[in-house]
Amino acid sequence: MTYVKQAIVYFVTLFRIINLLMKFTYLLFTCFSLVLNAETILIKNARIFNGVDPVLTKGHVVIKNGLITQVSSKLPHIDSQVQVIDAKNRILTPGFIDIHAHIQENSPLKYSRFDRIVRGAFAAKAAEFTVRHGFTSVRDAGGTTPDLAKVINDGALVGPRIFSSGAYISQTSGHGDWRQPHEPNPLLIHKSPYLMEGNSILADGVAQVLTATRENLKKGAIQIKLMGGGGVLSDFDPIHTIQYTPAEIRAAVQAASDWGTYVMAHAYTRDSIARLINNGVKSIEHALLIDDKTAKLAADKGVVLSTQAYIFGPDEKIPEGLSQESIDKNNYVKTGLKPLIKLIKKYNIKTGFGTDLFFGSYDLLGEEFAARANYWTPFEILRQATSENAEIIRMAGPLVRVAKFGEIRQGWLADLLLLDGEPHEDITELKDLNKAVRLVMKGGEIIVNKLD
Repeated sequence: MTYVKQAIVYFVTLFRIINLLMKFTYLLFTCFSLVLNAETILIKNARIFNGVDPVLTKGHVVIKNGLITQVSSKLPHIDSQVQVIDAKNRILTPGFIDIHAHIQENSPLKYSRFDRIVRGAFAAKAAEFTVRHGFTSVRDAGGTTPDLAKVINDGALVGPRIFSSGAYISQTSGHGDWRQPHEPNPLLIHKSPYLMEGNSILADGVAQVLTATRENLKKGAIQIKLMGGGGVLSDFDPIHTIQYTPAEIRAAVQAASDWGTYVMAHAYTRDSIARLINNGVKSIEHALLIDDKTAKLAADKGVVLSTQAYIFGPDEKIPEGLSQESIDKNNYVKTGLKPLIKLIKKYNIKTGFGTDLFFGSYDLLGEEFAARANYWTPFEILRQATSENAEIIRMAGPLVRVAKFGEIRQGWLADLLLLDGEPHEDITELKDLNKAVRLVMKGGEIIVNKLD
């Protein structure tokens, strides 16, 4: 009888334990479900531009844990815990991308040679403005430290996802050599080859170019930026100059490709562009003085010609304090914008959407949309600023390190905008981004919500 009682007590105790475990499991599951639901967002009643197709489709998008999990024409069944955003027939697009940004070069010109802490303060302002006005990702075209990208990724600062190139790599006397002629060359006095602001590095010869490229990659650069020809903002290198020898260019390309990424390069002229392309560079920045033969070479090699319509167009606002030398150079290269765009169209060359805004002019981001209206249709421009730019960024291969973005597609990052107006019909409506952009979502996180 004692054994029977002990058995009964044993089974009762076991039953109670199982019951408690079931209750705990249910509670845990409920809490977990609430967490998941709290991270789930439904955007309903939108007209969707998917980043690729020149049409708008009415539909609804579900976002969970930062990713797009459903794109549907039929309103999906949702849990009561899901956050619902009614687009009210607004246009839903992928987040905009700037393929030629200089977030850390946005101190006003009179402060541009001040201490790094000043430049950093202005960079933080530029980063926050950029993402709040619809640009959820940017490809840095040189001068922005990868550390800024890391801090933004950690959530310590507000800004776009930055794919940094690190310091410009420039030859002595090149477009990234910001010294006055009387200032000593750091290479010749055996000090750090980085210039004072830390945004450019001098490297002459194959060995130094290899070191500079590898140093940038160590610091977190996603792609490498070379100065391949004369520039507008550098007073001491004429536009016609060709910068870097074939061997030096190949050294940078080799070091970058060993990391699975590529080299982009500043260049205007036919000869500098041809040398860069023939030695492995995959993205030419500006390219305004190219000719037909070199444009065809770019097309045959699959090279990007990333140019800018606003800063090289007739409506550009010249930064206050710019030297007459730089103004004269700018007026000269501007003459090539229309012929370049004709060649881009003739050979169907990928060009993307870039702004190249310097010296605190980041508030002019919307001007690039309006300037491009003279050359491309609204849908072409929207595609350039979303999926085409994302394809260019993905040229960096494994260093990109995030889920795919730039399109509204299941499984892709939830970088999304809701826009007022009809920019698919009149792209110049995006000139005023503050008015047009009503909601900004970056990786599933709502950065801006100005919906009614």
